[in-house]
Amino acid sequence: MRALAYLFAFVITAGLVHIGSIFMLPRLSKTDVFSRLELEAPVNMLAAIEDQALRQLPLVDPAFALAVCRYDLGEGPLRIRVPLSETFLAIAFAERHRGIFSSVSDRAATGGSLDVVLATQAQLDRITRLDEEDQVVEEIRILAARPQGLAIIKVFADRPSSRERAEAVLRDARCDSETLPN
Repeated sequence: MRALAYLFAFVITAGLVHIGSIFMLPRLSKTDVFSRLELEAPVNMLAAIEDQALRQLPLVDPAFALAVCRYDLGEGPLRIRVPLSETFLAIAFAERHRGIFSSVSDRAATGGSLDVVLATQAQLDRITRLDEEDQVVEEIRILAARPQGLAIIKVFADRPSSRERAEAVLRDARCDSETLPN
């Protein structure tokens, strides 16, 4: 009977360790998609992801041209401006261990481009205070919970011949840190 109790305790302990290790694996992995994309992009600059690198990433649709901007909001808010494409265009914002926390598509664009400002709560409050009352805000403002992360810009290439146009849209895109006036 005592051996059965030990066996039961061993099975329960092994099960808990196994389940715990499965949940910890994404946090301990150094080769997750976030880490691989982070290597492609310098801080607060846009970097296009080449076709060959795209094929190595899991669950990435090859019909999309991708660019990544690794951001650090410690210097100021981030402004991403992407000219509109003939096809679908989207920007997704992701944080390590949290995944995608916000995204916006070309449907929200005004004036021929998708203009997004990503900021911390303090920066967003300051931007709002600097707004004039009668001024129409044309950019999309997104709150980031953490100061570091990735902005992933995707442009759909609906056929192989439109891939070059999709990549041209990404080359014209901007990802810049801004300084707020005093």
